[in-house]
Amino acid sequence: NKNIMKFANDVTSLEQAKRFYPLFAVVGNLAPIVSGKIMTTVIKRQTSNDDVAYGETLKVLACVKLAVCGAIVILHSLVRRMAMSSKEAATTSKPVRKKASLRESFKELLQSRELGAMATMVLCYNVCIELSEVLWKGILRERFTNKSEYMAFMGKFSQMVGTSAFMLQLLAPEIIRRLGWKGASLSTPYAMGLLSVLFFASVALGTDRIPLKTALLIGTCHNVVSKVTKYTLFDPCKEMAYIPLGPEAKVKGKAGVEVLGARLGRSVGSASQQMMVLVAGGTILRCAPTLGMMYILAVIVWARAVNILSEYVDGTGKAGKKK
Repeated sequence: NKNIMKFANDVTSLEQAKRFYPLFAVVGNLAPIVSGKIMTTVIKRQTSNDDVAYGETLKVLACVKLAVCGAIVILHSLVRRMAMSSKEAATTSKPVRKKASLRESFKELLQSRELGAMATMVLCYNVCIELSEVLWKGILRERFTNKSEYMAFMGKFSQMVGTSAFMLQLLAPEIIRRLGWKGASLSTPYAMGLLSVLFFASVALGTDRIPLKTALLIGTCHNVVSKVTKYTLFDPCKEMAYIPLGPEAKVKGKAGVEVLGARLGRSVGSASQQMMVLVAGGTILRCAPTLGMMYILAVIVWARAVNILSEYVDGTGKAGKKK
């Protein structure tokens, strides 16, 4: 997604961006719907549920993916060629900036309070996703022991995410306008935090009190909400937060935010789970109470970072270096 938007920035003028960027976001949300539909259709064509039939299904999906990748390469080449030959693209092209090194990015990150808050938001989101997704997939493996059934469920899940994101994307501008940047930014951690309490509690109480099917349903709702709110509210609000920053902070700080937040967040979540599994005796389901507390802690830190950043986005604070 980042590479696509970077390419769009290279070949799209400012006036075109105002017209087409919202359309890009809406069309992009159709991808999970299409991919999920393809997956479920291919699985339905299986003649049996053995490993041989499953292997054939994987081959078909691999061929579809290869064809789509080929189409992307061809379209990328055609669009770039058209943009380069366009007079408008030549006159509106921006001077190439020197790419900031990772060291410079982290230095800018440490010196800027608003960039630090932004990195904290991204880090906490990825920690939350890692803590909840692995547990949810652990329940999925318990519930769907057959590989084809598991894949069919994931296809339906993809369609749910795509459909929900597509619908919410149409409402996102109005939501941001009514709630403001701070309210819209807090919607993601609050929604995820509320559903996570129900999810981790349903797993922690055990199958004697809460059926596995119910825990799976709650976990699925949590994952749909976490992905949909990220695509439609979290990401746009994060990009809006870069606007008040200076040119140097935008160039150097953004790389640090993305690297620290996404990669480190996933790593922290994954390492925490592995340690918990070792302590709990080899099963992720026993770790639900501890993982839930870690999740809530991440949400609290996330919300605090949003409150700090809102001072700069809303104009009540001065953007700049840390004292």
